[in-house]
Amino acid sequence: MGEEAARSGREYPQAPIVGVAAVVVRGAEILLIRRGREPLLGAWSLPGGALELGETTAEGIAREVFEETGVRVRPVEIVATIDRIVRDEDGTVRFHYVLVEWLCFGDDEALALACGDDAAEAQWVPRGEVSLESYNLGAATLDVIQRALKAAEMTTR
Repeated sequence: MGEEAARSGREYPQAPIVGVAAVVVRGAEILLIRRGREPLLGAWSLPGGALELGETTAEGIAREVFEETGVRVRPVEIVATIDRIVRDEDGTVRFHYVLVEWLCFGDDEALALACGDDAAEAQWVPRGEVSLESYNLGAATLDVIQRALKAAEMTTR
């Protein structure tokens, strides 16, 4: 078990952890991060993380995106809630997150991304390049992105 994950109680938890993730839209691009920690170490994903005590999901997603990328966002609406359960080879729950997925609009003024927290890399990606093949995103993540993009089309900035 990873020392940091064990200390935080995130690995082999006693109860599910509430997390937040964001589809951050800026013009024709969305923001992706490469994970710097488990679960999914090294995988491309949406920015996000665990909710802190006393924090709303909107506050949490704004904080997490900023900590991971340096981008300030405006949370617009919740587009999905998904379960992320990772089991070890024995079938024991290693990670269990209930993720509240937000559509957020990114700060158009933020030119340089500044990775921090648990993001190893961050990148603005043209919407048309986001696919299973190009960034190896899971089907559930791609579904959330599509839902958020539909919601963004209907939302006036």
